[in-house]
Parts: sequence; C-alpha cells; structure tokens
Amino acid sequence: MNDAPSTDAVNAYLASLAEESNFMSAGPIVVENIEPDDVRVRWRYDEAALRPGGYISGPTLFSIADLCGWILVFATEGIVPMAVTWDLHITFMRPAIGGDVIAKGRQLKRGRSLIYGDVEMWVDGQPDKPVAHATVTYALPRSDAGPPAS
Repeated sequence: MNDAPSTDAVNAYLASLAEESNFMSAGPIVVENIEPDDVRVRWRYDEAALRPGGYISGPTLFSIADLCGWILVFATEGIVPMAVTWDLHITFMRPAIGGDVIAKGRQLKRGRSLIYGDVEMWVDGQPDKPVAHATVTYALPRSDAGPPAS
C-alpha cells in the first residue's frame, strides 16, 4: 500500500491522458480530494455534452462514476494506470440538470486483487439530492499479467 498521490499529481496525470487520447471523453473532470474514504471529482458543466432538455446524460454520469472509482485505487495504491474496471453498477435517481456534477467515492474494501467502493453523485450545491449512485470494483494489475483472482 502506497501513500495517496496529491490531487495536483493526479490532475496532471489525467491532463496528460487527455492530450494523448480520447480517454477523458466524459469531458473536463478535476480531482478535488483524494483519500480512501473521500475521493471527490468535479465534472465541469459543459453545454455541448447535454441531452435535449438540458439533462446531463446517463453515459456521462457513468463515465464520471468510473473515473472516480479508478481514482479510488490511486488513493491507496498510488497512480496505477493498469487497474481496470471489474464491475460497475449504477442507479440513476433523478435528472442531473444545471451545473457541475460532484462525485464522491469511498473505498469499502481492498482485497488481494480487487478494490470495492461506492460513488455518489449530485449537482453542485445540492448534496442532499443525489442524481446517481454506483458501486464499483477495480482489478489491480498482477505482475504475471494473468487475470486477477477474486
């Protein structure tokens, strides 16, 4: 287990990925905090990414949850680019309209090769009105490159 990298280090890493590929297809996401029990990311409101009616799309919320979960891995393991999504379930609770989306993740368990967590999302300024909740599982890379054991 490593110390969590700084938010600046993670944001710099994400910026470098965005320059290299379409990895950040959900749009501009900034890491605001990184600790195992409190990873917070902000998706900056982008009118170009909205559905008709001004709704932030389900695929965008899914991508935000996935990225927040991936950063949960970083909170205990350091920056681990090859940690991969093993499982992600999302429940959409109400329409996301009108502002930045805040996602707060927390690690629930770290196994030998899997990290389990959950992610709650809301529109900025409305933490008491969640728009989605996700449970996430990430597989840590193995040195022998085989599939992770549960």
